[in-house]
Amino acid sequence: MKLRELLEFNDIAIQCHNYPDADAIASGFGVYEYLRRNGKNPLLFYAGPQKAQKANIVIMTENLDIPIRYMTELDHTPELLVTVDCAYKERNVQKFSADNVAVIDHHICRGELPDLHEVRPDYGSCASIVRQMLLDEDIDINSNEKLATALYYGLYMDTNGFSEIRHAADNDLRDLTRYDETLITLLKNSNLSSSEMLIAGNALRNCKYNNEYGFAVVPTEPCDPNILGFISDLIIQVDSVGSSVVFCPNALGMKISVRSCRKETNASDLAKYITDGDGGGHALKSGGQISSIILGDTDPLKFITERMISYNRDSSVMRAGDEHADTTGMRTYIKKDNVLGYVPLTEIIPENTDVIIRALEGDLPLKASEKLYLMVGVAGEVYPIEKEVFEATYIPCPEKPVQDYEYPPSIIDKENKTFQTLSRSLKGCRAAKRSEILAVELTKYIKVFTKWDKTSYFYGEPGDYLAVRKDDDTDFYIIRKDIFPKLYCEV
Repeated sequence: MKLRELLEFNDIAIQCHNYPDADAIASGFGVYEYLRRNGKNPLLFYAGPQKAQKANIVIMTENLDIPIRYMTELDHTPELLVTVDCAYKERNVQKFSADNVAVIDHHICRGELPDLHEVRPDYGSCASIVRQMLLDEDIDINSNEKLATALYYGLYMDTNGFSEIRHAADNDLRDLTRYDETLITLLKNSNLSSSEMLIAGNALRNCKYNNEYGFAVVPTEPCDPNILGFISDLIIQVDSVGSSVVFCPNALGMKISVRSCRKETNASDLAKYITDGDGGGHALKSGGQISSIILGDTDPLKFITERMISYNRDSSVMRAGDEHADTTGMRTYIKKDNVLGYVPLTEIIPENTDVIIRALEGDLPLKASEKLYLMVGVAGEVYPIEKEVFEATYIPCPEKPVQDYEYPPSIIDKENKTFQTLSRSLKGCRAAKRSEILAVELTKYIKVFTKWDKTSYFYGEPGDYLAVRKDDDTDFYIIRKDIFPKLYCEV
């Protein structure tokens, strides 16, 4: 769905979920500002049992002039009702009649969605979705400091201080937004109440520890996600705890906060595993939502503990460069004649500059070198390649690579904080010898540390492929199941 599609309607109401948080309010404000900019006069509101009274929400709405209203009923049926950070008829949003409905959300929606919807569960916040939708309409949020500040704070709160960021677009909202620093500082220090501190204390007393795998699971009373994160940060400091999950009930099921201090357990992967995909974040800090449909009648503590055990028990670790891959039973595949993208790194960034390569699958830190090239695959995946390896493997060609990417990869200069997409700089190349690899489809979870990064791994799931260079069985890596058939065919 595009925001411009909403302009077909005149009488428009924008609804946040009950007890709205900063992400819901900021997202609603973004849609409100877009409609108002285009000559509409929308209503921005929320409903539910009671009015929002948390200090940070009051400060946010008052200081940013967000015209959100608390309403228990509407005096008429709107022509269009847009729900933000929630889905129509879900349990956390009061139902109102409307001639037409649109949904903008970043949670997995289990029910039927209307024709007008933009639902991206891989995003860490609804604010990130709204920012991207505004960019698609050629609107830079930095032209409106109050809106930029609201969206930035919405992401901050819904990702537990940016620790549960899931998508490259979340990183863009965090890194590229010009916001009111004074107000953000005030908001950051207006989150905890005395009653929430008591919740944290009670949770610590109820901690359950698993000695075999060194993890902790902690149930809490209903509370804001930032309280879960606060408790998680305390639990992970215990010397015997390598990973932890803190959880509490909410209207959709169970909200979880995940921490890890061991490189063999990525908190983002663990969150996705526990939630069946409705989670993510960083390697050390992450979070997510366990749907009540997934939980069923299972006790949440038992459910999470069993998932933690199976995650640790059923996945293996491989380290490229340090060990040889077992190629028994692997088949030989040849690279297809695709036009791929490439660029010598120092053509776009000065030598020895510390940069971050940002792609859909995550951030990759590098130091610019004339001996290093960047390759961009058919799905926008980015990987570094040494100059001499590139020249032996690929041939530059006049054709340009097809750039139909969900998220265009980019490069960020860490020191100067400059940002540029790789799309403008990419050249085309083809495989010189249609190189062959050995590969096998995975039947279990596996973690592969590549030669490029000894501190973090790529997580392979059943259906993905483990690929091994035919001439070097210490060089192996994971290829996602949706990308593999686009790149290779069996010999």
